[in-house]
Amino acid sequence: MATLSAGVALMAGVVPFRGWLEQRDRNAALRVEVEAVEADNRAYEDRMDALDTDEEIERLAREEYGLVRPDEEAYAIQPAPASDAVVPGIWPFAD
Repeated sequence: MATLSAGVALMAGVVPFRGWLEQRDRNAALRVEVEAVEADNRAYEDRMDALDTDEEIERLAREEYGLVRPDEEAYAIQPAPASDAVVPGIWPFAD
């Protein structure tokens, strides 16, 4: 009878302990996730602060939209077209 009551007491202690371990692991995972979200938020705040400056607005206007100042000229240089022509391996094309 003593072993039975000791077994019941042991089982009563194991189940809550297992739940506590699971909660501890879940809390650790959630802390990591919260830290990642907070890092993203800081990056977004830095980006918003940068967008409040005239220099950043001008940089974006030039790079992404190709805008220039009124006294400047813009030139667009097109890349060379890719050659899809197949050259036969016979004379006069062969080496």
